[in-house]
Amino acid sequence: RQMCIRDRNKGEYVKALEYYHKCERIRARVLGDSHPDYAKTLNIIGWIYYDQNLLDQARQFNARALKILQVAQLSSTHPYVTSVNSLAQRISQPSTCAIQ
Repeated sequence: RQMCIRDRNKGEYVKALEYYHKCERIRARVLGDSHPDYAKTLNIIGWIYYDQNLLDQARQFNARALKILQVAQLSSTHPYVTSVNSLAQRISQPSTCAIQ
């Protein structure tokens, strides 16, 4: 995970995406695709796409994470929820509703 963060911070998005997509597959297999930790990984991938101004891809991953966290019914102050909402606000219209 540290390599992923380092690569993203250095702007090495291709490497970071490679690591996080691998993480996505592992978490889906181990935790299931409805687990909040899986949603966190999806949202991080969304942030990486956002950092590259690839908004369509960022939207897709953010929407998947949002859907999982809505079902999980985490508190609106949970760190995963605040990160998902933050990305949603940046890539969407101001009127778009995130997790309340």
